[in-house]
Parts: sequence; structure tokens; C-alpha cells
Amino acid sequence: MTASAAAKVCLRAELRERLARQPVADRERKSERITTTLDALAEVRSADRLVLHRSLPSEVSIDRVLALALARGQRVLAPRVDGPHLELVELEFETAWRRSTLGVLEPSKGRSLPLEELRDGSSVIVVPGLGFDERCRRLGRGGGHYDRLLAMARAAGPVLALAVAFELQIVPEVPTERHDETVDRVVTEERVLTLS
Repeated sequence: MTASAAAKVCLRAELRERLARQPVADRERKSERITTTLDALAEVRSADRLVLHRSLPSEVSIDRVLALALARGQRVLAPRVDGPHLELVELEFETAWRRSTLGVLEPSKGRSLPLEELRDGSSVIVVPGLGFDERCRRLGRGGGHYDRLLAMARAAGPVLALAVAFELQIVPEVPTERHDETVDRVVTEERVLTLS
């Protein structure tokens, strides 16, 4: 194991503990502030395709943004685990959800979007993460699913990658490896960090 990989293991454990200690009421209040900021971003409101995930209980809940985007008539997609990759599935109000092998909610069925379609129009992908730093480096849960998705999506066309996180998930430095993808912005309950 490389030094960066070992540092990631330690940081993941610390961040999981921080998230677990956060009271539910605080998590809900902060999630509301984050989703208000996220939904107010012009790029989110005008995106031709908006990719949104369903959060784990300890994460920022963005379900409200999902509902608002569908109500606006936007084309909304959600990731579904397909082996080592994530496929993007189109959502509707009546989309049925199931727990994936990773424990996250994902669409149980629906049309997958070929990533080549990202070439047309504007696409915004909102990604989760355990931790971020002020340079918009992201620490995921260790499966590499979102790193692969972002790499493939960026190869297909211009994509804006946004992340949501609680301020307690912002760390001085996220250890990185060659395959790690950064995000363009991180929205917390206090600020919006931008890739410089």
C-alpha cells in the first residue's frame, strides 16, 4: 500500500467518525442550507442534464434538489452501480428505488444514458464524498466509482462536477493518487469552494 493510500484509510476512518457524531437535527439544518445554495446556482437550474445521487443517512441530503429539478422539468439522472462502474439512469417522479450492493439508493429500473450524450448541451454531476479540501480534491469511500464516472464523463464532453459536504468534512489536505478526480466546486453550509 502506498503512503497516499494508507493516509486515505486513516482519513476515511476519522471522517466517518465525525459524520457519525453529528446530531440528526444539525445534519438536517445544514443540509437545507446546502441544498438552498446548490439549487440557486445558475448552472444547476439551467443544466440540460443534472446527475443527482441519493445520500447515505450521514451525508448531506439533496433529495429536495432532486424534487425541485424534476418539478422544473429538467432531465434528471441518478447513478446505478454496474460492477466497477456507475451508469446514469433517467428519473421520473414515479421512479422506484432499491438499495445497491453498496447500500445506497439507486433507480431499480429505467433508461441508461450513454455517456456520449453528454456532448450535447450542459451537464452537471453532483457527487458525494467523505472529505474535501480547499483545492477541491475529493476523498471518496474507496470504491473509485465516482472517479471512473467523472473521468469517462469528462472524456465524453464538458461536465461541471459539483460536490456537497458539511463544513466538518473539509480537511487541510486530501491525499491523492493518479486516478483521483477533483471536483469544480464544493458547496457547504458556509461557503462554496471553487477549483483554482
